[in-house]
Amino acid sequence: MKKIKNTTLISILYYVFRLFPISSKKVVLSNYVGKGYGCNPKYIAIELLKRNKGWKLVWLTENIETGFPKEIAVVQQDTIKAIFESATAGVWIDNQRKLPHHKKRKKQIFIETWHGGGGPIKKIGADNPSNVGNIPYYKTSLHMDKIVDVMISNSTCCSKIYRSAFLYHGEILESGYPRNDILVDKWKEGKEREKVYSFYKLDNNVKTVLYAPTYRNKRDLEPYSLDLPAVCKVLKERFSGEWRICVRLHPSMQKKAIELASGDNIINVSNYDDMQELLAASDVLISDYSSVISEFALTGKPVFLYSTDINSYAKERAFYCDYRKLPFPLAETNSEMLVNIRNFNNDEYLDRVNIYMSEVGMMEKGNAAEQVVDWLEKKCSKSQ
Repeated sequence: MKKIKNTTLISILYYVFRLFPISSKKVVLSNYVGKGYGCNPKYIAIELLKRNKGWKLVWLTENIETGFPKEIAVVQQDTIKAIFESATAGVWIDNQRKLPHHKKRKKQIFIETWHGGGGPIKKIGADNPSNVGNIPYYKTSLHMDKIVDVMISNSTCCSKIYRSAFLYHGEILESGYPRNDILVDKWKEGKEREKVYSFYKLDNNVKTVLYAPTYRNKRDLEPYSLDLPAVCKVLKERFSGEWRICVRLHPSMQKKAIELASGDNIINVSNYDDMQELLAASDVLISDYSSVISEFALTGKPVFLYSTDINSYAKERAFYCDYRKLPFPLAETNSEMLVNIRNFNNDEYLDRVNIYMSEVGMMEKGNAAEQVVDWLEKKCSKSQ
């Protein structure tokens, strides 16, 4: 089906399809502007299906992909069918901002889950210095403030940031993020590890370190100079066993991942749909300014920071916190990284992480998806 690129035409179609009634039990979900079955919408969908209360689920995606449960209808985004489904759905669930040409009806419910979070690190939205004076951004923020019924937060710090970064005045549900439910306790069951290891044909005895840095505005690989073979070797010395390094670049950098993830014991996992499954399956995380560090820390497993460009990144994005005082071992060079791994003390690390989680007001308890669907059912019952 042909995609529609003209935003004026999209707006018109939203109005045309108001001739059709709203289906109160239809839920339209989207993940990061058309990606596959993952992030918070996935885990809300799982909970909706689990309750078996007649919800009709429709997922909008860039490509019609496999991997979706048979109970979910998959529709290519920005097509006439996708606009029809959105215009007639009772509920929207998204982890990205809707643009002004996405026209919501008064009786529709919009749950905004966002795609980042955790502890406050890099500045986002209106707090990001690069967005100062960005008129389209502010117009979208005002649009979102009008149409969102609730935003999902996993900490008191994130809730505060939503107000300033997104200019949002509406309801915030501090439930935790549904995608993180598996990182609180469920990861110990090993289901996600088994799935990821099977997908990449890894031996069960192998240990994995996930290298998942965020992007820079230049979209270059220079900041990703981590000596992956040396890291693999020192992990074996410190923690024993055979190790593989899984490289996952930000969606805006995925095409360049193949340049970084080459060589023995290195696997490119940038195209894997569900980041949280990768986190649950991994034994160690290495990142920099990404919110995944706070999410992975929920497991109690080691997080290491490799950040060669702290000063320049601070000018580019700015931080909500003193980056150098985060509880995760920080390296600005490869030699520092190897020393940090060799000297890692798990007890001291967990003490620091627990203090940090308390300071940011972390709300993750492992039942966020249940809380979100409880909220939705209550909202629906009131509107009937």
